[in-house]
Amino acid sequence: MIADPHLVVAQGLARLLSAVVGAVKIVGSGEELIDSARHSPPSLVIAEVKLPGIGGIEAMALLQSQKPKIPFAFLTTTSEPSTALKAIRAGARAYLPKTIAAEELLRALENVAGGRSYVAPHLTARMIAEKRPALPLLTPMQLRILQNISDGVGTRELAALLGVSVRTVESHKYLMMQELRVHTTLELLRRARADGLVHS
Repeated sequence: MIADPHLVVAQGLARLLSAVVGAVKIVGSGEELIDSARHSPPSLVIAEVKLPGIGGIEAMALLQSQKPKIPFAFLTTTSEPSTALKAIRAGARAYLPKTIAAEELLRALENVAGGRSYVAPHLTARMIAEKRPALPLLTPMQLRILQNISDGVGTRELAALLGVSVRTVESHKYLMMQELRVHTTLELLRRARADGLVHS
């Protein structure tokens, strides 16, 4: 399965893979990815990090409880080492920039198919070089949701404000609780304020 909001990119990737895999399904959003993968689990997902609604890493995290676990490889325009590290921590098998050659992509996917991991070498070096403390890794959408919750905005009102479904808001809230290791909305807000993730 290919999850990418840019259809031209997804179709080009599908053509590249057609020689080595059977069928390829294309989806354009995080919610489509989750619904499709739960209904008909693919043998591999190749996803962009930046997906409409629920992001690629968040969608993968929500699917991690599914048995057997679906291998994820990220092929993305997002090359920050902190995002790559978040993806790997969340369970990704591969993390690659869209600037790589087709040969490297196929080699990476062979590694994933064989149960191994693959991260683009230049990203690996940058991830190792980073010395910043491990702060909670929340997406811009999650930080916006968190701030609105802190301001007292209700779930339905927030969904309408952001132009997403109530389920998407709840999914982001669940993932933030996992990332911050809390279990209730009150604990989530306390931790967020303590870490300076929201302003009063």
